[in-house]
Amino acid sequence: MPPGDFPAMDAALAEATQRLRVDDGLTVLTDAVLAEHTSFGIGGPADVLVIPRNVRAALRALRILHDFGLAPVFLGNGTNVLVSDAGIRGVVLKAAGGLTDVSLQGESLTVGSGASLAAICHLAADSGLSGLEFAAGIPGSVGGAVIMNAGAHGGEMAQVVTWVEVATPTGDLLRLTPEEAGFSYRQSALRERGQLVARVGLRLVPSTATSVHSRMCEIIQERCAKQPVAARSAGCIFKRPPGDYAGRLIEAVAGKGLRVGDAEVSSKHANFVVNRGHARARDVLELIRLIQQKVHDEFGVDLETEICLLGDHNSR
Repeated sequence: MPPGDFPAMDAALAEATQRLRVDDGLTVLTDAVLAEHTSFGIGGPADVLVIPRNVRAALRALRILHDFGLAPVFLGNGTNVLVSDAGIRGVVLKAAGGLTDVSLQGESLTVGSGASLAAICHLAADSGLSGLEFAAGIPGSVGGAVIMNAGAHGGEMAQVVTWVEVATPTGDLLRLTPEEAGFSYRQSALRERGQLVARVGLRLVPSTATSVHSRMCEIIQERCAKQPVAARSAGCIFKRPPGDYAGRLIEAVAGKGLRVGDAEVSSKHANFVVNRGHARARDVLELIRLIQQKVHDEFGVDLETEICLLGDHNSR
């Protein structure tokens, strides 16, 4: 890129930021430390962080950014991501904290992507609707859960999603079928589309509030017993390898307690890396590579990461 392009980008970003600030449907922060917006507690600053209060405000923000040739990075509740120590240049658009509208019609839920998945699980249970029990205790936003096709206990988001509404870079809404969303194990085609997930349609089945809450309590109790839910982490680091479990393989190579800086493999569940206080992204990545190497050397299995990497992790 010619050196002269950088001042032009800086000017465009500055002018776009001014345009964004005058929209009362948007919260606009500059030099926002992303560690404060992730469950890992890791990550450098974003030049600009935009939090829309509703879908319409999000669409306006996207149109402004498009006018200035700026493509935002999207963030949900920051529970399944590792943000670079250098942060993220340009604009980060965060759905959690704003896109939280929910409507219930019969057995169908329409949910804003920024809504808490835990809150939606409880809403479904209170309404006597079954289908989301598997997600009890999974942190994060509904949009993030859909993008990564979050799942546990034999269930996953693909089983209950009926449609996904995405916002295009020009600020238009496009409704996708589950097939178009391209769900597969712990991922979807939504991750590669470069579009904001705005709303999600969920289809549940009638049950009783008592039975749904009972099953949710069982799952939450099991999660608390087996996982480091009180520690700062990004959830499971690795996808489940075919026919096995990442946690079992890591524990088998004496992985529990391995540490790089303040990043440590949890002693409670080996598929979790926890931030012991001041871990950096590069510590986590070094620990991930160490685990992968140990498991490969012992079992010939290549563990694939489940978390999303955001920002330039090659920066120092």
